[in-house]
Amino acid sequence: MIKIQDDKLDKLDEYVSQDDVTKIASELVTCPEINTTMAGTICELSKNHARSVFIPTADMVVDNEGLVYDAFIFSAANYVAQAAINKEFSILVSSKSSFYAPLKYGEVLLLEAQALFDESAKRREVRVVGLVNEIKVFESSMNIIVTSEHVFHLKRPDSKEASEVKADTAKVVTEEDKALSALSAL
Repeated sequence: MIKIQDDKLDKLDEYVSQDDVTKIASELVTCPEINTTMAGTICELSKNHARSVFIPTADMVVDNEGLVYDAFIFSAANYVAQAAINKEFSILVSSKSSFYAPLKYGEVLLLEAQALFDESAKRREVRVVGLVNEIKVFESSMNIIVTSEHVFHLKRPDSKEASEVKADTAKVVTEEDKALSALSAL
């Protein structure tokens, strides 16, 4: 049986100082209320780029071997991708992710995100890579839409407008196309 003990703060200090965490938090516009215990701590932030440290807690373990549930890894990757864009209103609309190795309780996942395309574009692609002991265990291409206001305040197109757009379109419409269309029409 695995011994579960949370010493996250001690480990976090090995990767980033509390002063740097405070400075980065003051520059970070996206996800202001996120629980960094669940999503990782941003340890580096610059234009179109972010790095984070994700230290799993005992609550993330799914078995007595110490396997960390993969959804927490994805959540941490999404957060560092949002930080690379660092806009107040943005939302993940699609992703393609690969998990190359499991994450075990006690391991530290370092994530790096690089936003691609012009930063003025509404749709941004962000590449995220996750390393444990310098070994790639995760990578993802995430598509994020930047909006002018909170997603819950955007006007949704009525069903007639959506039908007209679909009728005018000769190509096959994917789920990602539908999401992008709905968000960009708002």
